Amino acid sequence: MDNPQELIPFVHKLASDIRLKPNHISLCFALYHAWVGSSFQNIFQVSRSKLMGTSRIRSRATYHKTMKDLQAFGYLKYTPSYHPVNGSSVALVIGDFEWNQGVSKVSDDVAQGQAHF
Repeated sequence: MDNPQELIPFVHKLASDIRLKPNHISLCFALYHAWVGSSFQNIFQVSRSKLMGTSRIRSRATYHKTMKDLQAFGYLKYTPSYHPVNGSSVALVIGDFEWNQGVSKVSDDVAQGQAHF
């Protein structure tokens, strides 16, 4: 992202989505913060504990439910690692394009919730 204006559709999407609760928005911004910290990598590694701290989510169950919801709602692609050292992989997806590449990437399967990550 070269221009802060590119973030505006992301914020509008979050603000207008009535399915999202404060924990979804908080975790989404924590993920955005992690993406910025990864120098805008296409797919970046995240730590559950760091995301929970940044998003102020205290419960592991709430964290996992929120990640699952964000993936189901089409905001991200999430691949858990199940490894104590390696972080899980995340790619942010907002609307009809992946933010981390700035190009149209979402297939019909993803839009219909039938994609497997």
